[in-house]
Amino acid sequence: MSLEETLTMPVDASINLNGKVFMLVEDVISNYQLLYAYFNKSGVQIIHVDNGLDAVNIIKNNIPVDLIIMDIRLPKMGGLEATALIKSMRSDIPIIAQTAFAMQADRERCMKAGCDEFIAKPFRKHELMKILSKFF
Repeated sequence: MSLEETLTMPVDASINLNGKVFMLVEDVISNYQLLYAYFNKSGVQIIHVDNGLDAVNIIKNNIPVDLIIMDIRLPKMGGLEATALIKSMRSDIPIIAQTAFAMQADRERCMKAGCDEFIAKPFRKHELMKILSKFF
């Protein structure tokens, strides 16, 4: 592949997500639908939960997950608490925090809780794929 082809390739074309299992932890259905649309044709198997407690229980039940995209403000259990519990059980699962609160202090709280990356809403597909390329 030439340098020109590489530079003009869509950001996500170089990432092979086929067969990966992503857990999308999002309580706002329109936000989930956007994430679903981003991954729809990538071969990713999606597990969707709408609260932090269910996310923790999925990991407790040893359901295989390759990556988690975690909203921070969630019912039943917040995303930061869920992240800390998940990381205590499975530190190998990358967790990307997603939040509408994009201040530096918010990013630092997410990273301190155990998140591996942080993305502020609203975000575009290429921004998310750039982060995913760090893991796959």
